[in-house]
Amino acid sequence: MVKMIRIVEVMWLVIAALSLTEVYRSWNVDNQRAYISLAFVALGIFMFWFRRRSRLRYENRLKNDENS
Repeated sequence: MVKMIRIVEVMWLVIAALSLTEVYRSWNVDNQRAYISLAFVALGIFMFWFRRRSRLRYENRLKNDENS
């Protein structure tokens, strides 16, 4: 389970990186598309942070249950 959560974290970082390259490519061509891609960069970073935080809490909860 924890392994899958880590994979999802990495996928969010990949989405952010791909969106960042799209921002770079389309900044001078189509500003509206660049802004949408920039929103996906922000979403990807936020979701990575959120999922990582959730995973760490889950791992701590599992560790505490094993010790109890």
